[in-house]
Amino acid sequence: MALPSMRVGDVEVQGISDGILKTSLDLVIGMERAVADKLVGGTDNGSLYIPVNNFLIRRGGNMIMIDAGAGNTMQPTLGKLPDNLRSAGVEPGAVTHIVMTHLHPDHANGLVDDAGLPHYPNAEIVVHQTEADFWMRPHGANDPDRIKGNRARTAINLKPYLERIRRVRDGEEYLGFTPVLAPGHTPGHTCWLLAAPGGGFMAFGDVVHLSAIQISHPDAALAYDLDKEQAIQSRKRILDMAASERFAIAGAHVNAPGFGYVVRKGSTFSFEPAGN
Repeated sequence: MALPSMRVGDVEVQGISDGILKTSLDLVIGMERAVADKLVGGTDNGSLYIPVNNFLIRRGGNMIMIDAGAGNTMQPTLGKLPDNLRSAGVEPGAVTHIVMTHLHPDHANGLVDDAGLPHYPNAEIVVHQTEADFWMRPHGANDPDRIKGNRARTAINLKPYLERIRRVRDGEEYLGFTPVLAPGHTPGHTCWLLAAPGGGFMAFGDVVHLSAIQISHPDAALAYDLDKEQAIQSRKRILDMAASERFAIAGAHVNAPGFGYVVRKGSTFSFEPAGN
Protein backbone atom coordinates (compact mmCIF):
# COMPACT_ATOMS: atom_id res chain seq x y z
CA MET A 1 0.00 0.00 0.00
CA ALA A 2 1.02 3.61 -0.43
CA LEU A 3 1.64 5.36 2.87
CA PRO A 4 1.07 9.07 3.47
CA SER A 5 3.44 11.64 2.02
CA MET A 6 5.45 14.19 3.91
CA ARG A 7 6.79 17.48 2.56
CA VAL A 8 10.16 18.70 3.81
CA GLY A 9 11.01 22.09 2.34
CA ASP A 10 10.65 21.65 -1.40
CA VAL A 11 10.95 17.85 -1.26
CA GLU A 12 8.07 15.39 -1.05
CA VAL A 13 8.79 12.07 0.62
CA GLN A 14 6.31 9.30 -0.10
CA GLY A 15 6.12 6.13 1.94
CA ILE A 16 5.70 2.83 0.08
CA SER A 17 5.17 -0.37 2.04
CA ASP A 18 6.85 -3.70 1.37
CA GLY A 19 4.52 -5.33 3.88
CA ILE A 20 4.87 -6.37 7.51
CA LEU A 21 7.55 -8.48 9.17
CA LYS A 22 6.84 -10.95 11.97
CA THR A 23 9.41 -10.65 14.70
CA SER A 24 9.76 -11.49 18.38
CA LEU A 25 10.60 -9.81 21.66
CA ASP A 26 12.99 -12.73 22.20
CA LEU A 27 15.39 -10.71 20.06
CA VAL A 28 15.43 -7.75 22.47
CA ILE A 29 18.54 -7.59 24.64
CA GLY A 30 18.85 -5.53 27.81
CA MET A 31 15.17 -5.26 28.75
CA GLU A 32 12.78 -7.46 30.69
CA ARG A 33 10.15 -9.15 28.53
CA ALA A 34 7.24 -7.69 30.52
CA VAL A 35 8.56 -4.15 30.03
CA ALA A 36 9.10 -4.68 26.32
CA ASP A 37 5.65 -6.23 25.92
CA LYS A 38 4.01 -3.23 27.60
CA LEU A 39 5.92 -0.76 25.43
CA VAL A 40 4.78 -2.39 22.17
CA GLY A 41 1.18 -2.64 23.38
CA GLY A 42 1.08 -6.39 23.83
CA THR A 43 2.11 -9.37 21.74
CA ASP A 44 1.07 -12.89 20.83
CA ASN A 45 3.34 -14.78 23.22
CA GLY A 46 6.16 -12.39 22.35
CA SER A 47 5.51 -12.25 18.60
CA LEU A 48 4.49 -9.09 16.79
CA TYR A 49 4.49 -7.52 13.34
CA ILE A 50 6.48 -4.44 12.41
CA PRO A 51 6.28 -2.46 9.16
CA VAL A 52 8.87 -2.60 6.39
CA ASN A 53 8.79 0.92 4.98
CA ASN A 54 10.47 2.22 1.87
CA PHE A 55 10.54 5.83 0.76
CA LEU A 56 10.32 7.54 -2.61
CA ILE A 57 11.75 10.98 -3.36
CA ARG A 58 11.30 12.80 -6.66
CA ARG A 59 14.01 15.38 -7.12
CA GLY A 60 15.94 16.92 -9.99
CA GLY A 61 14.40 14.60 -12.55
CA ASN A 62 15.38 11.54 -10.50
CA MET A 63 13.14 8.95 -8.88
CA ILE A 64 15.05 7.95 -5.74
CA MET A 65 14.00 5.08 -3.51
CA ILE A 66 15.30 4.32 -0.03
CA ASP A 67 15.97 0.56 0.27
CA ALA A 68 14.29 -2.20 -1.72
CA GLY A 69 12.34 -4.44 0.64
CA ALA A 70 12.57 -8.19 1.15
CA GLY A 71 11.23 -9.66 -2.07
CA ASN A 72 9.71 -13.12 -1.73
CA THR A 73 12.57 -14.48 0.36
CA MET A 74 11.43 -14.09 3.95
CA GLN A 75 7.72 -14.15 4.80
CA PRO A 76 4.48 -14.17 2.79
CA THR A 77 3.53 -10.81 4.29
CA LEU A 78 6.52 -9.17 2.54
CA GLY A 79 7.61 -8.54 -1.04
CA LYS A 80 4.78 -6.12 -1.82
CA LEU A 81 6.94 -3.16 -2.86
CA PRO A 82 6.90 -3.48 -6.69
CA ASP A 83 3.12 -3.85 -6.81
CA ASN A 84 2.63 -1.06 -4.29
CA LEU A 85 4.85 1.20 -6.38
CA ARG A 86 2.66 0.50 -9.40
CA SER A 87 -0.45 1.22 -7.33
CA ALA A 88 1.12 4.59 -6.48
CA GLY A 89 1.60 5.28 -10.20
CA VAL A 90 5.32 4.42 -10.39
CA GLU A 91 6.64 1.65 -12.61
CA PRO A 92 9.72 -0.05 -11.09
CA GLY A 93 11.59 0.72 -14.31
CA ALA A 94 11.15 4.43 -13.58
CA VAL A 95 13.25 4.24 -10.41
CA THR A 96 16.62 5.83 -11.19
CA HIS A 97 18.45 5.29 -7.90
CA ILE A 98 18.10 3.04 -4.86
CA VAL A 99 19.86 4.43 -1.81
CA MET A 100 20.66 1.61 0.61
CA THR A 101 20.80 2.09 4.36
CA HIS A 102 22.39 -1.36 4.61
CA LEU A 103 22.37 -4.73 2.89
CA HIS A 104 20.31 -6.90 5.24
CA PRO A 105 17.68 -9.18 3.64
CA ASP A 106 14.58 -7.08 4.42
CA HIS A 107 16.25 -4.07 2.80
CA ALA A 108 18.10 -5.61 -0.14
CA ASN A 109 16.62 -8.98 -1.16
CA GLY A 110 13.87 -7.13 -3.03
CA LEU A 111 16.40 -5.82 -5.53
CA VAL A 112 15.87 -8.99 -7.59
CA ASP A 113 13.02 -11.33 -8.43
CA ASP A 114 12.88 -15.08 -7.85
CA ALA A 115 15.02 -15.68 -10.94
CA GLY A 116 17.68 -13.21 -9.84
CA LEU A 117 16.64 -10.60 -12.39
CA PRO A 118 16.47 -6.94 -11.37
CA HIS A 119 13.15 -5.53 -10.22
CA TYR A 120 14.57 -2.08 -11.03
CA PRO A 121 16.38 -2.49 -14.35
CA ASN A 122 17.32 1.16 -14.74
CA ALA A 123 18.36 1.91 -11.18
CA GLU A 124 21.79 2.70 -9.83
CA ILE A 125 22.53 1.28 -6.38
CA VAL A 126 23.96 3.82 -3.93
CA VAL A 127 25.64 2.35 -0.85
CA HIS A 128 28.28 3.39 1.64
CA GLN A 129 31.68 2.02 0.73
CA THR A 130 32.13 0.42 4.17
CA GLU A 131 28.87 -1.52 3.81
CA ALA A 132 29.62 -2.63 0.27
CA ASP A 133 33.15 -3.70 1.13
CA PHE A 134 32.03 -5.76 4.13
CA TRP A 135 29.26 -7.72 2.42
CA MET A 136 30.92 -8.08 -0.99
CA ARG A 137 34.26 -9.44 0.19
CA PRO A 138 35.01 -13.16 0.62
CA HIS A 139 34.15 -14.40 4.08
CA GLY A 140 36.78 -15.57 6.52
CA ALA A 141 36.97 -19.03 8.01
CA ASN A 142 35.87 -17.75 11.44
CA ASP A 143 32.97 -15.64 10.25
CA PRO A 144 29.59 -16.62 11.76
CA ASP A 145 27.16 -18.46 9.51
CA ARG A 146 24.77 -15.50 9.39
CA ILE A 147 27.52 -13.31 7.92
CA LYS A 148 28.43 -15.98 5.38
CA GLY A 149 24.77 -16.39 4.49
CA ASN A 150 24.17 -12.70 3.96
CA ARG A 151 27.33 -12.39 1.87
CA ALA A 152 26.06 -15.18 -0.38
CA ARG A 153 22.68 -13.47 -0.67
CA THR A 154 24.29 -10.07 -1.31
CA ALA A 155 26.09 -11.57 -4.30
CA ILE A 156 22.70 -12.58 -5.74
CA ASN A 157 21.08 -9.25 -4.94
CA LEU A 158 23.80 -7.12 -6.51
CA LYS A 159 24.77 -9.30 -9.48
CA PRO A 160 22.50 -7.53 -12.03
CA TYR A 161 23.66 -4.14 -10.76
CA LEU A 162 27.43 -4.64 -10.62
CA GLU A 163 28.06 -2.07 -13.35
CA ARG A 164 25.71 0.39 -11.62
CA ILE A 165 26.88 0.51 -7.99
CA ARG A 166 27.93 3.86 -6.60
CA ARG A 167 30.03 3.53 -3.43
CA VAL A 168 29.84 6.71 -1.37
CA ARG A 169 32.34 7.73 1.30
CA ASP A 170 31.76 9.74 4.47
CA GLY A 171 31.10 13.38 3.74
CA GLU A 172 30.58 12.80 0.02
CA GLU A 173 27.33 14.33 -1.16
CA TYR A 174 25.48 12.48 -3.89
CA LEU A 175 22.01 13.21 -5.28
CA GLY A 176 21.73 15.82 -2.56
CA PHE A 177 22.20 13.14 0.12
CA THR A 178 25.08 13.05 2.58
CA PRO A 179 25.88 9.71 4.23
CA VAL A 180 26.04 9.63 8.01
CA LEU A 181 27.70 6.39 9.04
CA ALA A 182 25.88 4.75 11.97
CA PRO A 183 27.61 1.39 12.41
CA GLY A 184 26.75 -1.45 14.75
CA HIS A 185 23.65 -2.99 13.23
CA THR A 186 25.98 -3.65 10.31
CA PRO A 187 29.52 -2.28 9.83
CA GLY A 188 28.43 0.21 7.18
CA HIS A 189 24.86 0.94 8.27
CA THR A 190 24.14 4.43 6.95
CA CYS A 191 21.68 7.20 7.61
CA TRP A 192 21.14 9.44 4.59
CA LEU A 193 20.65 13.15 5.19
CA LEU A 194 18.95 15.25 2.54
CA ALA A 195 19.18 19.00 3.01
CA ALA A 196 16.22 20.91 1.60
CA PRO A 197 15.30 24.59 1.69
CA GLY A 198 13.26 25.06 4.83
CA GLY A 199 14.13 21.72 6.37
CA GLY A 200 16.10 18.53 6.38
CA PHE A 201 15.21 14.86 5.96
CA MET A 202 17.02 11.79 7.25
CA ALA A 203 16.38 8.18 6.26
CA PHE A 204 17.68 6.31 9.27
CA GLY A 205 17.14 2.69 8.34
CA ASP A 206 17.49 0.36 11.31
CA VAL A 207 18.87 2.84 13.83
CA VAL A 208 15.72 1.69 15.56
CA HIS A 209 14.23 -1.67 14.69
CA LEU A 210 11.45 -1.77 17.29
CA SER A 211 10.50 1.90 17.38
CA ALA A 212 8.10 1.56 20.31
CA ILE A 213 11.04 0.37 22.42
CA GLN A 214 14.29 1.76 21.10
CA ILE A 215 13.43 5.46 20.70
CA SER A 216 12.49 5.84 24.36
CA HIS A 217 14.96 3.15 25.51
CA PRO A 218 17.98 3.47 23.17
CA ASP A 219 20.07 1.13 25.35
CA ALA A 220 17.93 -1.82 24.26
CA ALA A 221 19.81 -3.81 21.63
CA LEU A 222 18.66 -6.49 19.22
CA ALA A 223 20.10 -9.88 18.38
CA TYR A 224 20.31 -8.69 14.74
CA ASP A 225 23.00 -6.13 15.64
CA LEU A 226 26.47 -7.36 14.67
CA ASP A 227 28.08 -5.05 17.25
CA LYS A 228 25.49 -4.33 19.91
CA GLU A 229 27.43 -1.72 21.91
CA GLN A 230 28.35 0.15 18.75
CA ALA A 231 24.71 0.03 17.60
CA ILE A 232 23.60 1.56 20.92
CA GLN A 233 26.12 4.38 20.61
CA SER A 234 25.08 5.04 16.99
CA ARG A 235 21.41 5.08 17.97
CA LYS A 236 21.97 7.61 20.76
CA ARG A 237 24.06 9.82 18.48
CA ILE A 238 21.54 9.78 15.62
CA LEU A 239 18.53 10.33 17.89
CA ASP A 240 20.32 13.25 19.53
CA MET A 241 21.20 14.69 16.12
CA ALA A 242 17.64 14.32 14.83
CA ALA A 243 16.17 15.97 17.92
CA SER A 244 18.72 18.79 17.96
CA GLU A 245 18.47 19.60 14.26
CA ARG A 246 14.73 18.91 13.97
CA PHE A 247 15.23 16.73 10.93
CA ALA A 248 12.24 14.91 9.57
CA ILE A 249 13.13 11.24 9.87
CA ALA A 250 11.96 8.17 8.00
CA GLY A 251 12.52 4.79 9.59
CA ALA A 252 12.30 1.43 7.87
CA HIS A 253 10.45 -0.08 10.82
CA VAL A 254 8.90 2.99 12.45
CA ASN A 255 5.18 2.54 12.94
CA ALA A 256 2.84 4.14 10.41
CA PRO A 257 3.14 6.60 8.82
CA GLY A 258 6.86 5.77 9.01
CA PHE A 259 8.10 9.31 9.30
CA GLY A 260 7.96 12.23 11.67
CA TYR A 261 10.25 13.84 14.25
CA VAL A 262 12.37 12.72 17.16
CA VAL A 263 11.79 14.93 20.20
CA ARG A 264 13.47 15.04 23.57
CA LYS A 265 11.56 13.66 26.52
CA GLY A 266 13.57 14.27 29.67
CA SER A 267 16.80 12.34 29.39
CA THR A 268 15.55 10.23 26.49
CA PHE A 269 13.46 10.62 23.31
CA SER A 270 10.00 10.12 21.87
CA PHE A 271 8.59 10.03 18.37
CA GLU A 272 6.20 12.60 16.95
CA PRO A 273 4.51 11.26 13.82
CA ALA A 274 4.25 13.60 10.84
CA GLY A 275 1.11 15.71 10.93
CA ASN A 276 0.88 15.85 14.72
